[in-house]
Order: sequence, then structure tokens, then C-alpha cells
Amino acid sequence: MRTTKGILLLLSALLLTGFLPATVFADNGHKTYQYLLGVDPLCSLAPDACPDVSSAPNGDTVAVAGMGTFDIRSMTATGSGTFVHTMADGTIRASGTWQATKLIAFHSFGSGSAQGLPSNFEGGLALIQVTLKVHDTPVFNAVLKVGCELGNPPGGWHEGIELTVLGAGINFNEKVSGFTLFILQ
Repeated sequence: MRTTKGILLLLSALLLTGFLPATVFADNGHKTYQYLLGVDPLCSLAPDACPDVSSAPNGDTVAVAGMGTFDIRSMTATGSGTFVHTMADGTIRASGTWQATKLIAFHSFGSGSAQGLPSNFEGGLALIQVTLKVHDTPVFNAVLKVGCELGNPPGGWHEGIELTVLGAGINFNEKVSGFTLFILQ
């Protein structure tokens, strides 16, 4: 869980970079979220906050960073970022960009107010369909699993991402490091 110092740093960074709205309103019927994965202002919170890293059973890792939005009513998602697939021996196997194509599911863990953060900061689990591109050429579809442990997450839950690469025979299903955040818009 985040420390008090980390929470204050996050809040300060978000205020300074304009990520917080000037006024927070109660839910007016829409459910649109912004999501941040291993990007500023999260990077200032801890040495391993950025990028988000996940590992595969064979020891390979994937480092992911990016941001976007999703709407839980229309199940749409936008956003993009970068990825680097590193083999267990340290060799970079692939690097490129990812593009969100749709929201598969989202489950909120509740407001970050439980940790003293603004009420529109939420924890939860999002499954986002993405396209992985190398040199701007789509190479694989994948499911990006984004988890933020604010609010009231289930026991044993850990912050971070997982990436299931469809048709590639490799799944990065062990969270290693990195911070994420959902912000109710």
C-alpha cells in the first residue's frame, strides 16, 4: 500500500500537472475514467513506479507505460503507450507501441478516499483489448489487465499490469512493479 508520504507526493504531482479537475462533482450518470500506467506523475512516487513491469513463466518481462480513457456504459476505450519485451537473458525481443481498442470489463474497488486521496481516484481492475505494434505495424492483439489497489481491493491483490498476448504463446501474468491509477471523470 502507498505510504502517507507517497500519497502526499501523488496528490501534489497531480495538482501541479493539472490531472485533477478544479471541482469534483458527484456522479452525474456517466462512468468515464482516465487510466494511468507507469507514467508521470506516478513516476515520482517510487523508484520502481514507472514503467509497469510484468513477467512470464519463462522469465521474460514486458515493461508497459501509457494512458487513456474508458467508458463503462459504452464499453469503449481509448489510449496508447509503449511496451518493451525483454527475454530472460536481457535481450530485447520486441519494442513498440500499444493502442487501446475496447474495454472488456471494469470492476471498481472503490474510492481512494479510503487512503486519504480525492474521491474521484479509484482502485479497480480493468481489462482492455489492445493492439501491439512494432514499427507502426500491428503484430498482435492482447488483453491488458490493469489493477490499482486503492479503495478496498480483495485480499492478496497487487498493483500493476498483466499482458496476455493472443496467439503468441506467451503471457505476462506475474506483476513485478509499477503504479497505476483510475480517475473518475
